[in-house]
Amino acid sequence: MVQALSGLKVLDLSMNLPGPYMTWLLAMLGAEIVKIENPVGGDYARALGSGGQESPYFAAVNRNKKSVSLNLKHPEGKRIFLDLLDHYDTLVEGFRPGTMERLGLGYSDTSARNPRLIHVSITGYGHNGPNRLRAGHDLNYLSLAGIIGMTGTRDGQPVVPGVQIADLAGGALFGLVGLLAAVIQRERTGRGQFVDTAMFDGSLSLATMVFAGVGTGMETPLPGKMLLNGRFPCYGLYRTSDGQYMSLGAIEPKFWVNFCQAAGRPDLLNGQYAGENVVSEVAALFASRTREEWLEILKDADACCEPVLTLNEAVESPLVRARNMVNTSPQGHPVLACPLKLSESPVPEDCPAPDLGQNNQEILGKLGLQEKDLLELRSKGVI
Repeated sequence: MVQALSGLKVLDLSMNLPGPYMTWLLAMLGAEIVKIENPVGGDYARALGSGGQESPYFAAVNRNKKSVSLNLKHPEGKRIFLDLLDHYDTLVEGFRPGTMERLGLGYSDTSARNPRLIHVSITGYGHNGPNRLRAGHDLNYLSLAGIIGMTGTRDGQPVVPGVQIADLAGGALFGLVGLLAAVIQRERTGRGQFVDTAMFDGSLSLATMVFAGVGTGMETPLPGKMLLNGRFPCYGLYRTSDGQYMSLGAIEPKFWVNFCQAAGRPDLLNGQYAGENVVSEVAALFASRTREEWLEILKDADACCEPVLTLNEAVESPLVRARNMVNTSPQGHPVLACPLKLSESPVPEDCPAPDLGQNNQEILGKLGLQEKDLLELRSKGVI
């Protein structure tokens, strides 16, 4: 079977997490991903937490890619990049607005070379607006989007999310949607386009349904004060007697009924959307038994109640094994597998992340460059 994105050729200038995660997903769907990296150091994530060894963070999101080292600030490096656009018609980068233009590689320049070019730019705050040049990271985008302000404990304490929501959902996944939409449109029109993906925009959009309640005055956007963040007894996290936690998501009446009956508390049936007094009752109920005891009590109950697992517990679970969500890296370490499962597009076997410039000869050879040319370019600091 042919993979869904076989034939899609992508130049990937992105670093760290949002762009590399997005292009890793593209690679797992069959696209050819060529990382264009600075000859000195390459992707910053190569050194992240590595202690001089290969960084597991870099390796995780750069599997199944190729690497070309190329100094885009050097005139010859710029020329080579433009030549590559004759062979690659999709570009992903995560620089601040204006950076590509200063290099002479902005969309107006590159699309003039290849009108079919799709240029995906993943930035913090987008290419217009007061924050366009402001530095930021995941926590900042989520804070300005109001997400952190309504995420936390019932006593109002905000918390730092355990995963990078703005980077991955706000940036990588929305960027992926934009890119694939542009690919489909290019099939009809023959022309590419510029895809402006802001992690802030994506983060704010994730609050679409929540804001429907906030905008009409039905919700107060604070931790523990909303329908789906802990205000009511039927939806929240509860501590068990052994210091573990259970998650209860019994929003629909039938699930709340099933929970109350399985827990032996029919007196709580009318308290699904009650106030703090019933929240305290449910908290005391969960605190009366261990997590394992609750698992046994609720094992046959259709009640939307599940244990809060550590990440290690999650990846070792029967559910993860059944869904084939963990692979083994060439180094023998467990790595998370591609979550996209298409019946007619097989996921390739994991290939390790490339060394910096590992594919110089293969990729630049397409431009007619010979080994002696590459040696000369290396001596000039171009590659």
